[in-house]
Amino acid sequence: MSGIGLWRRARRSDHPCAVVAGAVNLLLSCVLLSMAIGGPFFEATTRAQETSAQELAFRVFGCWLVGGLVLFLALGMSRTAVVHLLTLFLPPAVLILVLLAL
Repeated sequence: MSGIGLWRRARRSDHPCAVVAGAVNLLLSCVLLSMAIGGPFFEATTRAQETSAQELAFRVFGCWLVGGLVLFLALGMSRTAVVHLLTLFLPPAVLILVLLAL
């Protein structure tokens, strides 16, 4: 298959990919936020462990964000790129607002 054929096929599958990317990003962003704040299953016993978990969560978040944007935009999947951005930034913001309200 040629490069142009692959690009056209990726553009046609933009909508189904956006749904899958959104679902995966929702799960990942919640897990990374839990990891960053020391939620369930990520409870650190020392300050060094807590800092290490936060750094790892932010590194994974940044790589996932940039990698997804580069991939989706290179394939011309604009809807998936927008869903990728929204589902990575909105859930942590909502969870933080909920935690602050409690």
